[in-house]
Amino acid sequence: MSSYGIRSDEEQLAFLSTRISRLSKTLERLETLGMTSVTSAGSSKTFRNQEEIRRELERAEREYLIINSRLQKHPINPHFKEAVICNRRQY
Repeated sequence: MSSYGIRSDEEQLAFLSTRISRLSKTLERLETLGMTSVTSAGSSKTFRNQEEIRRELERAEREYLIINSRLQKHPINPHFKEAVICNRRQY
């Protein structure tokens, strides 16, 4: 990281790779649990919303693709890419 706290493209890709991996594992765990909260013996635990994690994962994947394309010297328009990459109904 530079002295100004700004990551280079390579550092940002490494950060996003780690984040994508972590979010994927979190989403898998939440889908397996199939619940948002648990109460047992007087203690309660609340899990993050699956849809929120899915949105964060998609955002991280889109950002990774944009930066990776820029490094490969094939920059893409992020608005066009979103239309191609995100084919989910709510978008």
